[in-house]
Amino acid sequence: MRYLRLAALGKRSYLRYVITITGIISVFIVTGQLSYATGMSLIGVQTSELANYSLVQARELMGNNLFFIINLLPFVALFFALLLSIKYIHQRPLWSIFSARNTFDWKRFFLSFTLFGVVLGGGLCYASLTNENIQWNYQKDSFWMLLGISCFILPIQTAVEELLFRGYMMQGSINVFKKPIISAVVSSIIFAGLHIDNPEVEKLGTQILLYYFSCGLFMALLTVLDDGLELSLGFHTINNIFGALMVTNNWQVFQTDALFMDVSEPVIGIDLWIIVLVFFPMLLFIYHKVYKWKSWKKVLFETIELENSDQTEGGKGASEN
Repeated sequence: MRYLRLAALGKRSYLRYVITITGIISVFIVTGQLSYATGMSLIGVQTSELANYSLVQARELMGNNLFFIINLLPFVALFFALLLSIKYIHQRPLWSIFSARNTFDWKRFFLSFTLFGVVLGGGLCYASLTNENIQWNYQKDSFWMLLGISCFILPIQTAVEELLFRGYMMQGSINVFKKPIISAVVSSIIFAGLHIDNPEVEKLGTQILLYYFSCGLFMALLTVLDDGLELSLGFHTINNIFGALMVTNNWQVFQTDALFMDVSEPVIGIDLWIIVLVFFPMLLFIYHKVYKWKSWKKVLFETIELENSDQTEGGKGASEN
């Protein structure tokens, strides 16, 4: 059974989706408020005084690492809330949200992780040698804690975004849109739209949302064509770890004590469009050759019909077109 058809393994009435989405959003918001209040209390700020501090002031008081952790904790809660919803509300096996394969393919994950890591690393090496605005920023008192956060907490944030947008949302929306390419585009639009309040949009303009959309669509195509989240998750994980650990600036949503600081004026450079127009197609071609994807047009544009009934279990509602 192809990845998007795995929605047929559980109960999927619209009410179950409403309950799940409402529940995980509530968990995210409540956990975010609690983690922020806890972080401020650790530096001596009382709950009654929270309204007197902006997020910029809070970051300055907490330090980058503590502020980074409290911003990641809601994603950890969201991760478990989503998995519990899959298991108990939709009554689906947990593996079905990760991959159509019997087990999660770590070789695929690490191939994707490594390939895009090489792209990002090569770009940083070139920039550090040619751009004087890329400055060494190693801080021994905070970097090693940042390394731990990036290795053990940040991947959960990445995983929950993939599970939610490329997994739950695309598998669930196939009931409505019928065609994988439409589910991929719609999930990518939502993925980009949820970044609209990021400070990057204020600094770079709304055109940066096109880059977010392109990244979301690339990961959605990987998921559909390869029948699982392994490749998209590997790509997304190294992208976020690299951004947290290797190079930062003073205006993006997650500001860290990374190894390099980019002090240049915020602009959308040609490097972003090279990634979208050159490296994304190149990576798709590589994966196509490595994993011998066949009939990609049929996979993306086929019509998928799933019986929209809570009584459908065990995949019996999947139409094998």
